Amino acid sequence: MQGPLTVVLQLLLVAGAVGLVAERLQVHYNIALVLAGVVVGSLHWLPPAQLDPEIVIHVFLPILLFEAAISTDLRRLRENLTPVLLLAVPGILLAVAVIGLVMREGLGLAWPLALLLGSILAATDTIAVIATVRKVRAPARLTTILENDSLFNDGTALVAFSTILAFMGPGRVDPAKVGVELVWVVGAGLLVGVALGFLASQLARRTEDHLFEIMVTVIVTYGSWLLAGRIGASPVLAVVAAGITFGTAGWPGLTPTGRVAIRSAWEVAAFGVNSLVFLLIGLEVDFPALVTAAPAVGWGLLAPLSAGIQRVPLAWQHVLVWGNLKGSLSMALALSLPGGLPRRDLITTVVFGCALVTLTVQGLSLAPLARALGLGRAGEVERRWHRQQARLLAARAGQTELDRLQHLGLVPLGVFQRLRASYQGVIARSEKQLRDLVAVNADEEVRQTQAVRRQLLAIEKEALRRAVNSGMLGEEVSAELVGEIDRALSDLTDGKGG
Repeated sequence: MQGPLTVVLQLLLVAGAVGLVAERLQVHYNIALVLAGVVVGSLHWLPPAQLDPEIVIHVFLPILLFEAAISTDLRRLRENLTPVLLLAVPGILLAVAVIGLVMREGLGLAWPLALLLGSILAATDTIAVIATVRKVRAPARLTTILENDSLFNDGTALVAFSTILAFMGPGRVDPAKVGVELVWVVGAGLLVGVALGFLASQLARRTEDHLFEIMVTVIVTYGSWLLAGRIGASPVLAVVAAGITFGTAGWPGLTPTGRVAIRSAWEVAAFGVNSLVFLLIGLEVDFPALVTAAPAVGWGLLAPLSAGIQRVPLAWQHVLVWGNLKGSLSMALALSLPGGLPRRDLITTVVFGCALVTLTVQGLSLAPLARALGLGRAGEVERRWHRQQARLLAARAGQTELDRLQHLGLVPLGVFQRLRASYQGVIARSEKQLRDLVAVNADEEVRQTQAVRRQLLAIEKEALRRAVNSGMLGEEVSAELVGEIDRALSDLTDGKGG
């Protein structure tokens, strides 16, 4: 037991160090983890660590899906349901067919193997897509389409993967029976998720203990996954449906502390899983083998790009295609292939190579591409606001240090007066510019107010906790006030606070 724990601790230490470096270099954390994994694995700094597909699919994936699903805005999803469903169902099936055709012609694979590889490469990495798109200030509709498509298309890709693998198995397969089973897999998966999500929301309404509310979300996540798998339905669709249902039907009935605690708990869980998965992806990559198989990987990269035509604005099409990142799910599916499958080594090499290139090259360039296409570009008002804020922050910091030096007698009076007057002029002009910007832009005032309120509420909550720990304040009174602060924080997170 100590061996695996030591490996996990080493991985977390590496992930923490990578996080600090990535923040300094302003590189996306997940991408930095993959690159670090490749370097660490190539130099053999850590003992060999394998990415168990069973753990990724049955333990890690439910966490990532539920964390993203409970944050889904159902109203925005309903408004964009048509493009999301077109991308997630016929779009993925078309991608499987097109990728299969390209892989058959490019690599000479038989049709069943080519389509199987197509189903693996059609699955996008939910974590990477959502994390990347949130860093780009893209239009709300494009963000909604990308986030929700990345949730639902995993289910379609998994269903296609299982169906194709069944066709390749021993015995004769009845197409009509497969069609009926496909309807059952999708329909029953959604039904299980909606039913358990609704039951969990009703159960959570009957308690005010935020720890119990968190436990309910854990139960509904893995309960829906296990139940759907037991009856032959799609576990992925079940978890997504459960998360959306709970986030819609159960969220208003939760206590404010519960809403804050649930978001925090699932964000921490997703962050931890994220760190391990993406670092292990890098460790799994056999770089010399990828270099040798570069032509085959090239065909794997070309195939998804050829299937990226959608009925959305042209600039959005480029982002949708370039945001087709591969990651943990594709790699887990490749590793789960039967050992005796023909050309299995070639398939896993192509998938691993595509995951590495898309997460690094496409992942690093997605934000610049969006900005070059005019998406995610900060507005002129926002840029002017940030410019004046920066000037005001710098001037006040300089003035504070000047006052300190003058108080210590280190600055002559005449020099002090001239420099302070200069700072006062900068501060006055910046404050006037900020007041003028607020006067003509109500949305910016709301955004700034919410940001300041969120910071102040966090400070208030921390002050109450320190007072209780020091014995200056009773726990009962503190709990009541913390509940009020959590209610205000929850309203801000849900877009109700102004």
